[in-house]
Amino acid sequence: MRVFAPLALQIITVIAVIAMFALVWGPRSDDSDLHGREQGGVEYVAALNKLLPVLVDAQSTAVQGNPVAKDSFKEPLDAVAAVDEKFGSDFGTSNRWSGLRARIETLPEQGGEGLGAFKNFGEATDLLLALYQQVAQASGLRNDGDGVISYLQDAALEEIPAAIVWSGRYQDQVVITSALTPPDRNAPQETYNSQAAQISAAFTELAVSRQVASEAGGDVASDMAAAVDNSGSGTFSTTLLQSLDEFQRGIEALAPPGEVGLSTIPRVADVAKQRAAAQKAAVELDPLLLDELSSQIDDRKGSADTGRVMAIALLAIAILATVASLLFLLVSARRSRSETVEAPPAYEHGNLDYSGYPGGSQPPGGSHSMGADPYRDAGRDARRERVGVPR
Repeated sequence: MRVFAPLALQIITVIAVIAMFALVWGPRSDDSDLHGREQGGVEYVAALNKLLPVLVDAQSTAVQGNPVAKDSFKEPLDAVAAVDEKFGSDFGTSNRWSGLRARIETLPEQGGEGLGAFKNFGEATDLLLALYQQVAQASGLRNDGDGVISYLQDAALEEIPAAIVWSGRYQDQVVITSALTPPDRNAPQETYNSQAAQISAAFTELAVSRQVASEAGGDVASDMAAAVDNSGSGTFSTTLLQSLDEFQRGIEALAPPGEVGLSTIPRVADVAKQRAAAQKAAVELDPLLLDELSSQIDDRKGSADTGRVMAIALLAIAILATVASLLFLLVSARRSRSETVEAPPAYEHGNLDYSGYPGGSQPPGGSHSMGADPYRDAGRDARRERVGVPR
């Protein structure tokens, strides 16, 4: 029983280690799989970033009444098609992307200008922004519990694309509003009211577009500040921070924070210049954010993989230790049995069983004879000498 006590202890230890392994392996495995999906999301968004500014620029071109070259969409459309082929089934984006691509490819053929072009292209950019959000959700980036990853993905996948789209819309609405006929007080009341309503609605839409662009730019700055606070290093690369500063200046020049209403229509040339600078800064910033986001994901994935390796090593060591202990105990038990010699039974008065003694049989001379005992024979001779009996 004492031999198997250490073995029982080893078995209990292995069971405990297996339980710990299950607790460690499950979350670590899930983390590693999640980070792999997140890297796929980063790759998908990088392709979307090639399409978005091309689509926004095409919208501005069409609103101004200029033709849009269909070939300008070919390269970015092919880039998105390639990543959707790779990740579309996992992210559930294939149907949405197929519909969006078909819509974009028909935009140059629809023609139109002004408000009509603005609506046609606006529907396509809305669908593209929705695709960004679906990728963020399906890849797990949006729900990542890590503070740095959470804030970086919000800036790169939501706020910057929104800033690009709404900056372009603001410029296009300035163009559309500038082409409206001012209310004529000498016109019939009905005509005057219609003209005034159009101008009022246009100013409202202008203010909304400028406000959304401004808020998106401000949210990028807030996200980056929060990411820095959650970062172990407390900062990011100088190139990234300089690009962020350039982006903030561009957005603030286009849409100054705090300005809600508009009293006059801005000059089209000024807004176009400001929008081009803001979009250029955004296009340069977003890849840097994605690189930083990818680096953060790699760090988390490396930690998860290390935890999985440690869990496997711990389990292997416990099993090997148990096997070694079992073999040691078995060898020790066998050796003990081979070396053990049974002692003869102790002599008791009246015990006639001599099987345990040398010879294994009763000595000659009767049932009580003790056999040839030299000490007993010497005593008998001495007694004979005392009584004069010859030996």
